[in-house]
Amino acid sequence: MSSTTAVPWKSALVWVMAIIVAIAVAGWFAVSCSPGKTNAERPVSEEEAALLAGMRERNLGSEPVAVRMSVPMDGETVIADGYLDWQIPMLYARVPDGEGFQLVQAIPSLIATRADDEAAFAELRVPEDGWTTRQMLSSADTPLETTIDILASSLFTLTAEEADDPAELAEQATWREEGIIDGEPVDSFRAPIMVETDEAAAGEQAEASPEALYSLDSRGDLRRFQVNTGETSLSAVDFLRDVGFDPSGLEPVDLLGGPTIEPGAVDADLAAAIAEVRKGNWSKTAEAELTVPTADGQVTTGKGSIDWRTMTAYLHLTDASGQRLFLARPGGYATLAVEGDELPENPPAEDWVTHALTDEDVAESFGPVESLVFRLLEMAAEEADDPDAISEAAYLLRVDEREDETLHVVEFPVAGDAAAAPGQSAYRYHLAGERLHEVEMMTYFGVASAELAYEDFPMVEIPWSVAEKIG
Repeated sequence: MSSTTAVPWKSALVWVMAIIVAIAVAGWFAVSCSPGKTNAERPVSEEEAALLAGMRERNLGSEPVAVRMSVPMDGETVIADGYLDWQIPMLYARVPDGEGFQLVQAIPSLIATRADDEAAFAELRVPEDGWTTRQMLSSADTPLETTIDILASSLFTLTAEEADDPAELAEQATWREEGIIDGEPVDSFRAPIMVETDEAAAGEQAEASPEALYSLDSRGDLRRFQVNTGETSLSAVDFLRDVGFDPSGLEPVDLLGGPTIEPGAVDADLAAAIAEVRKGNWSKTAEAELTVPTADGQVTTGKGSIDWRTMTAYLHLTDASGQRLFLARPGGYATLAVEGDELPENPPAEDWVTHALTDEDVAESFGPVESLVFRLLEMAAEEADDPDAISEAAYLLRVDEREDETLHVVEFPVAGDAAAAPGQSAYRYHLAGERLHEVEMMTYFGVASAELAYEDFPMVEIPWSVAEKIG
């Protein structure tokens, strides 16, 4: 698939096995067949096996679709409406939460949630702020969250770049019954959850052997998908293929990676611009605004300055534990707990907790916030980068148009970066010409970002006791 929102912080295999285990734990056979149905099942024909085998490839080439999820919960059925983009893949839904509704976005391995915005959802608009993220499956707090996680995860197995093997499906699948869904005749099949694993995981997949019900129309379009999520009846997703809508607003929020990327080579002009970015920052200062997912349901925000003249970051940070000031230089960083939302013009003189990068225990306190800030400091250099080397190693991910400004979203290696496949780098850069507009960093809990606005700031007067420790 050429277009993808990268999820480099967690391997696809780990996510796939989590799906398999979750569905297998729920079980299948206790609810798979009602009385009298067992004898009605039969092996699939060659034509039916071929129809099933082409389903996932067909889905990948399909336009986004409206969905309705029906989830059994404590003897009742919970209904949630949403939209599924097969290609990213991403689910955007409005889900009951016991007290009302919440908005949910899901991509493989991650869930983002925020307070309800019924008007935005009705307009198929995704609010920009108020979102937090959590790991899918492992971090659910309620039975409904767990069920939605399993169902969303299962939906993401329904696409593939190539057709599945009809011979395998002929052996594994069974025909169950005919029916009518949205006025369309369908055939329902019981078949394994179709996922790709490596050979080492194949045995575990076979042992778990989770199954689902697939209801296909005569064209091979999937009309209903049902899976056991641990209740006395199956959870179901109906694909409302006759519901028309404008999918242009159906994009992941920034914490999930933002709009779709399509990695491609950079041309000579863009390579030359990228090569000048760090040199251009060498004598500059900028205001920085940070948003960093740090744990399930927790986001750290920050605002302050980056001074590349003195290689100093000075920020006010807010997270679940309160507020703190943050100073960083190439040799380390320091924090100071404070009250209030203001960043003092000059850092206080005392009570800083310092961490030199050479300290043996520095790793215990070095997290995604620190990683992002130090990457910002690394975005300055005395000499320009080699445009020929940039041309070979950089990738253009997408082009955004914002406020009469063209932003090129790119990735390119900085010294020490691990090698990565196109679109899978740990860092992405938004460039307006030769100026750095934003740095994104992939984390275990989503995508962290630092937005930059170039301004002239006076040099920060760092207390000597702090400067002595951090450089």
